Amino acid sequence: MVRGAALALLAALTVSGTAAAETGSTLVLPGGNGEILALTLPAGWARSFAATEGSTTVVEWRKADPAQSGDGSITVTRIGGLGSSDPAEFIRDSAEALRQACDDIVEGQVRTDPGGTVRTALGCTRRISDGQGEMQLLHITVGREAIYIARRIWPLAAYDKAHLPLSTEAIAAGGAEIDDLRLCNLSGVGTACPAGLAAALKDQITDLSPLVLQTDLR
Repeated sequence: MVRGAALALLAALTVSGTAAAETGSTLVLPGGNGEILALTLPAGWARSFAATEGSTTVVEWRKADPAQSGDGSITVTRIGGLGSSDPAEFIRDSAEALRQACDDIVEGQVRTDPGGTVRTALGCTRRISDGQGEMQLLHITVGREAIYIARRIWPLAAYDKAHLPLSTEAIAAGGAEIDDLRLCNLSGVGTACPAGLAAALKDQITDLSPLVLQTDLR
């Protein structure tokens, strides 16, 4: 059910608008009980969508420059109630949802970095609904309260899975754009948040609504 809500919110992103560019800003997604997910956004991206349905929140950014509007999006999702869950199960569910919606799918290698973030890639060669393709990188981290997913998504023309129409340089750059994914806790449970981030959030978190701090807190 909660994964279905996340997929429904992601589908709504296709009709989202664009806000002013946020340079050097940091997204904070509270998970509850002091847990937060933080991601510093690349310069030149503008927040375009944010929504919550039940325990799921999705926030999206797109390139602020109209000439780069076709370069896809960055989305960050929090799904509450899935703390301590297995990221592999989320990846399987996401792949199955794509399989139902696409002619064929691309599934990348799943790997875990030393900090515990799970990384993979999923692609849709041709979406049945509109004939378009898509590729996305996923960086996933799991806390005590929720699972958090950062995606770098590219809209593409339909393609053959043996010939992905993205260069290795573009994929590497896209991965770097969502690399700064940090899970920490403000209440002393688990990994403590860095002092600068904790100070910036003092008295700011009153519920599970996403916050955007207008500063780079890496």
